[in-house]
Amino acid sequence: MNDRASPDRKLSPGSLLLTACALAAASDPALAQSLPDDIDITTSPNGVVPLPPTVDPVFTNIFDRYTKITAPNGQAIHFLLQSQVTDEMAVRAREVMRFYLTDVPGSQYGADKTDVANLMGLLEAALVYFNNEAAANQAMNGPLGNADIFAQDLYATESVVEASWPYLFNTVRDATLEEVFHLVHGAGIRWTFPAYHQEIVAATNAAIAAGFYFPPPGLPPWDRPFEYIISVIDVYYGFWAHDPDNDGTSFGGEYTFNTRAAVEAGDPQGVTVMRKFLPEHFSASLTAAASFQGTFLLAFDGGVEYTHKSRYLTDLRLWGSHPSGLVGNDLENVLGGNAGDNAIAGGGGTDTVVFQGPRAEYVVSGNQVADTVGGRDGTDTLDAVEWLEFSDQTVPFDGGSAVSYCTSSPNSSGAAALISHSGSLDVSANDLVLHATPVPPNQPGIFFYGATPNQVPFGNGTLCVSQPVVRLGVTFASGLGELDFEVDNQAPAIGGDFTAGSVWNFQAWFRDPAAGDATYDLSDGLRITFAL
Repeated sequence: MNDRASPDRKLSPGSLLLTACALAAASDPALAQSLPDDIDITTSPNGVVPLPPTVDPVFTNIFDRYTKITAPNGQAIHFLLQSQVTDEMAVRAREVMRFYLTDVPGSQYGADKTDVANLMGLLEAALVYFNNEAAANQAMNGPLGNADIFAQDLYATESVVEASWPYLFNTVRDATLEEVFHLVHGAGIRWTFPAYHQEIVAATNAAIAAGFYFPPPGLPPWDRPFEYIISVIDVYYGFWAHDPDNDGTSFGGEYTFNTRAAVEAGDPQGVTVMRKFLPEHFSASLTAAASFQGTFLLAFDGGVEYTHKSRYLTDLRLWGSHPSGLVGNDLENVLGGNAGDNAIAGGGGTDTVVFQGPRAEYVVSGNQVADTVGGRDGTDTLDAVEWLEFSDQTVPFDGGSAVSYCTSSPNSSGAAALISHSGSLDVSANDLVLHATPVPPNQPGIFFYGATPNQVPFGNGTLCVSQPVVRLGVTFASGLGELDFEVDNQAPAIGGDFTAGSVWNFQAWFRDPAAGDATYDLSDGLRITFAL
């Protein structure tokens, strides 16, 4: 298990020239250009595209794919990807970067990160994502080492995607949060917020003096704040809580805390400094590995090791097509399924499930949301979810309901007729079917509905709907005593009554000559709330 960082390569040699680069960029931004800002990543569903052949061979000779984040000033923050860096790894690194650059309302330095992102764009900040350390050394010792970019390296061999085998079983030390933050810190924070950088320096020195941060031998003093603050971040977000060395430390003993509770109690100055820029939870928009099968937990479970870190996630989507599940935590989760049929359960917070298409292309019925477009979102069964986010709108999640009420009397079949439904409670699906059984075989019947429930004797049974009512048309029971009617929401008799969220009371009336008396009877009632 590789749980130790590689402290001798955290920031690129180019960072030593940052001051000169920043001054040059400020006076003439064109001087900082070495990679084009206008590479189009919208042609790919995940935003990872082939590196265009028009890009300088210094880059195309080493990297084959590309993605980016565009800063508010229009400049790109680049991600250059070598062949063994999977798209999943690249997307995760990009979304971790986006998380670091997302404003944190109310924080001292993170409330507006515009200048941080803009400077990174001006300086041609680039995450150079190599296959492994050997590939990085070979590239950086060649022309790439002299390229006019602010480079921070990361290796595929030290990258872990949520729900992948290494994530679930902590078999690989994940350096993504560390290396991406080094780039944000070195190319952005240090120069945009010098006072904040000095607070990190002060916390670093205090931690060293107190004997709970031990910089690696040979690490230059100027580099210590970069390494120290990421120790706090990694531990705070749960990435060392599984205690790989069984000694309650992290980073191979460099930092003497390994859980959020421990670092909050033992290094409050470090946590305070970190929270001046970053949020309480790891709220990056993340995607689970497509290979995952099973149910992924965001809620903490002491018997499931990976939940020491997943407990701090808020935003996760499944990928691929396996019929897997997600269980949220008590935070405000944003969850999403994949192309398979998924079971998604929120937690104690206000939870949203995300879908790729517009609302009109989904059928919402009960606790299920079904995609009518194949190979996209499948059918998701939801629990403890408050909102549905489609590509064109976000709506409250109320899949509708059908509740029996009132009473019915035994008819000549020997039992009381009960009304039920099949199909969807989504009005747009227009596939609602009403059923009543058992009724006398081959006898005529009528389903009807109204706005107000009732319960008064009528014929041989009970009238469960008050006047006025709408009759849906005559139908005949089968030889087995089953009365069915396919409802057409567009029928003139209905006249547009059935709308999203509307509530109507339904009942079946049927002839029953064999019973005598009034020679007709009724089912019980069914109160339907149509889906929002």
